[in-house]
Amino acid sequence: MKILAWVVRLALFLVVLTFSIRNTDLVTVKWLPGLEIQVQLVVALLLALLLGAVFAWISLLPSWLKAKRAASVATKNAERLERELNQLKAQGNTPVIVEEPMPALPIGPSHGI
Repeated sequence: MKILAWVVRLALFLVVLTFSIRNTDLVTVKWLPGLEIQVQLVVALLLALLLGAVFAWISLLPSWLKAKRAASVATKNAERLERELNQLKAQGNTPVIVEEPMPALPIGPSHGI
């Protein structure tokens, strides 16, 4: 599996290298009126890719932090419940665990699938 990963990496590197060698023409990037710059095409494309990745990361950051916070709260609740269960067992009180049945899934055209 590691060999396959390295083969894919090498192929990707060769594709990017070939692309960058073949696209060295100068292009004019116009931003605001009167603000333009001439750069190589490959540099302009790589900068656009990099900026897109940064903006995507920034836009996903709040949801990642929310999920991390929810996982932390769930872990703390599980640890608290485990401690309470162990305390009840140590006191000789065997808790009665009642499992609720899973709700039935609706069948038919209204189930959303």
